Amino acid sequence: MPKIDEKKFLLILIFLHLAIALPMAFALNIWADEASTLYTTQNGFFRAFQNLFTDEKQAPLYFLLLSLWRKINDSVYFARLFSVIFSLLAIIAFSRLARKIWERKTALFLTAIFALHPFLFWASLEIRLYSFIIFITCLLFSYFYDGYLREDSVDKKARIFYTLTAVAALYTNYYLGFLLVGAFAALLVLRRWREAKSYFWQMLAVGVLILPLFYIISFQFSDRAVTYQPEKSLVEGVRILWNHFLTFVLPTEIYTSEDSTVFSFFRLWIVRFSILAVLIILLKNKLKDLDKTALAFGTIAAVCGVFFMFVYFQLGAGYIEIRHAAVYYVAIFVFASAVLVKILPAKTWLFAAVLYAVFFAYAIAVMYPNLAKRGDWARVAAFIAQNEKPGQPIVFMPAYDALALPFYYKGANKILPDEGYFSFFTEAELGNPNSFRKQIEFVIGKIPPDATEIWLLTDENCEIKQSCEPLENFVEANYTIIEERKFYYEKVRLLRKKQK
Repeated sequence: MPKIDEKKFLLILIFLHLAIALPMAFALNIWADEASTLYTTQNGFFRAFQNLFTDEKQAPLYFLLLSLWRKINDSVYFARLFSVIFSLLAIIAFSRLARKIWERKTALFLTAIFALHPFLFWASLEIRLYSFIIFITCLLFSYFYDGYLREDSVDKKARIFYTLTAVAALYTNYYLGFLLVGAFAALLVLRRWREAKSYFWQMLAVGVLILPLFYIISFQFSDRAVTYQPEKSLVEGVRILWNHFLTFVLPTEIYTSEDSTVFSFFRLWIVRFSILAVLIILLKNKLKDLDKTALAFGTIAAVCGVFFMFVYFQLGAGYIEIRHAAVYYVAIFVFASAVLVKILPAKTWLFAAVLYAVFFAYAIAVMYPNLAKRGDWARVAAFIAQNEKPGQPIVFMPAYDALALPFYYKGANKILPDEGYFSFFTEAELGNPNSFRKQIEFVIGKIPPDATEIWLLTDENCEIKQSCEPLENFVEANYTIIEERKFYYEKVRLLRKKQK
C-alpha cells in the first residue's frame, strides 16, 4: 500500500470541510444568539468590551477578536467565516495532537473523523465562540501532552506555551477551566508526581494572570443566581451529559428531539454494546489494555463532567446544553478514540469508517431543516416585506429575538422592542402563566397606542401551554388576527385593533 502524504491528506480534509461548511455558512440565516454576537461586536473593539459587561456577560477574548475581524467586513457571512477559520485551525491542531499520541495511520484515520465530525461543522456555522473553544482545547491538549505526558524528557517550552494558552482559554470561556483542573487530576491518576507539582505551580501563575476575571464573573452571574430555576435531579443531569457523550462519539441529531428517530435508536444500542464490549475486554485483561492516553483523557472528561453537573445544579439545564459542552468535545473524542484504538483490531476500521460515514451524512443532512436556523429570519423578513403596509410596527416576544430581524428586514416599519434585549429571564416553569409575565408587560408597553395594525412574532416557548397566556389574553381582548404563518420555531401574526 503506497504511503499517504500527510500534508496532502490534511489539505484534502480541509478542502472537504470547506466544501460543506462554506455553502451552508452563506445560505443559513442567523439565530438569536448569533444576532447577539453581531450586536455586541458591530461598533468596534471598545464598544464590544463595554457590551460584554452589560449584555453578553461572557469572557471577552473571542468577542474582542471578532470586533476587530468585522472591521474588515461587517457582513453576516464574513462573521461566520471567522468560525470556519478556527475550525480549520482546530483540524490542524488536532492532527498534530493525534500524531503525538498514535502511530501514523491511526492518527490520519482519527483526524479524518475529527475533521468531518458534524459537531465541528455545527461549530463552523455558529457566529459564536464554539469553534474557537475547540481550537484552543486542541492546543491545550497538544502542549499538555508534550509538557507533561511524554515518556521521554518533557518539553519545557511546551509547558510555557501550555500556561499561556491556559490564560487565553480562561479569557475565552470560563468552562475551559474545567479542563485545567481535569489535567491536574490526570497527572495524579497517572502518578506523575513531579509533573503534577510543576503543573500546580504553573496554574498558580495562571490564577494570578486571570485575577480580573474573578470580579467580572461575580458581576456577570450575580443576577442569574437569583432568577427562577426549575427543579433539578441527578438523573436529569446525567441524562443530559450522556446525550452529549453520544453526540460526540457517534452523532445523529446535534439537537435531539423528544421523539427517538431510527438513527438515534440504533446509535444508542451501538454505543451501549460497544461500552459493554470494552468493559468486558478491559476486565478480562485486568485493565492492562487501558493505556496512558485513555487514562489521562478519561480523567479529564470525568472531571469536566463533574463540573458540568455542578453548573447544572447551580444554574440549571440551560447552562449545560450541547453548545456549552464544546469544551467537553475534544476530551471525549480523544478518550473514546484511545480506548477503541487500543482494543479494536485494525481489520475493523473499514467497518468503522463506513459506520461513521453513514451517521455523519445523516447528522449533517438533518442539522438544519429547510436550510434554516431557529427563527428562520430570512424567510420571516421576506414574508413581512411582501405583506406589510406602513404603520405596522413589528413586535417581538421575547425581546431578545428582536436582535435578529434587522439583519434581513429593510422595510419602513419599526422593530420593537428597541431596548431591553438582555434584561429578562424565565420567571416560572414553562407552561405557567407567570413564565414571562414581566417581559410580556414590557413588550406590550412598547406597542404604539395609535397603531391600528401590528405584526406580532412569538417563539416556540409561547406554544408551551400557558407560557404566554398574559400576551394571548391581551391579543384576544384587543385585536383580530388578520393573517398567520408559522416558520421554523417562530409564529408570525398580523393583528388589527378591534373597534371599541
